[in-house]
Amino acid sequence: MSVLRRVDATWLFALGFLMFLPAVGLGPEWFELFGLFFLAGFLPLVRSDDGDHGMRPYDRATNARFLVSQFVFGLTPWGFLASVAQLFGTVVAFVRYRGSPPTPESFDQTAALRPPFEGEWTVVNGGVTKATSHSWGLLAQRYAYDFLVTDERGRTHIGDGVFLDDYFAFGEPVLAPAAGTVVAAKDGQRDHPEPGTGWTEWRTWDIRGNHVVVDHGEEYSLLAHLQEGSVAVEPGDHVDVGEQVGRCGNSGNSTEPHLHYQLQDTPGFYATMGLPPAFTGVERVREGARGRQRWAYLTRGEHVRYAPQGDER
Repeated sequence: MSVLRRVDATWLFALGFLMFLPAVGLGPEWFELFGLFFLAGFLPLVRSDDGDHGMRPYDRATNARFLVSQFVFGLTPWGFLASVAQLFGTVVAFVRYRGSPPTPESFDQTAALRPPFEGEWTVVNGGVTKATSHSWGLLAQRYAYDFLVTDERGRTHIGDGVFLDDYFAFGEPVLAPAAGTVVAAKDGQRDHPEPGTGWTEWRTWDIRGNHVVVDHGEEYSLLAHLQEGSVAVEPGDHVDVGEQVGRCGNSGNSTEPHLHYQLQDTPGFYATMGLPPAFTGVERVREGARGRQRWAYLTRGEHVRYAPQGDER
């Protein structure tokens, strides 16, 4: 299994998906080759579960439902276009940076970012290394984060989590991480009503769901999967740091209510370059140890709250 752990299936799956049908006309050997690439997307089902997968490991049945959902989504015209856009957008971003994407060491951040929420949230996915990355192979989301709310036992919901309102994060305010100008604000997509099952919204025309993009001057913040009807800003609006822009939801390509956040170099999504965000005024808990830092890169598994100097609980 050690070899499988080192494989990033993102590119193989995308290439196999895009070339699967064209390969039919090229001959059986090409069909078999790209079919194997496509099957790389199912590696999560055979990987061992004894590693550190963050706070929300899913069982194999849930993973299987997720992959089936992604396959069905990819068969739709809008899903196919999204797959193509992600693949070629990554190539465009790679070329724009001449093959050297930004790193925490090379990127000089100008925006002072606070966590985009109040109270304590959990980093369920994301980090600034390949081992902790949200999606290392997709440059737009390389340094993205998924945040949700957990209780003291690590649960994200009450009861069986059948309903959206069962989830602690659902409906919680989402805040601007820094002052800036809203350049995109989309609402109107439903919150997928089957949270926690692995099934995702195949009818969505935008995998971000309801979302807001804020221009901070030299960087842009994307806040995605917002609750339907909660987006509180419009393009052109100025927002202050900490101002509410929406509420946490389950719209777009989402398995359960959570906030997707990423810092990027353009207002777009597919061809943008993800940037490693450092957050200021952070108090975080990792493996039971609590500490406060003036700024920090976050890592999956951490519990995080905004705690500027002078803010005592």
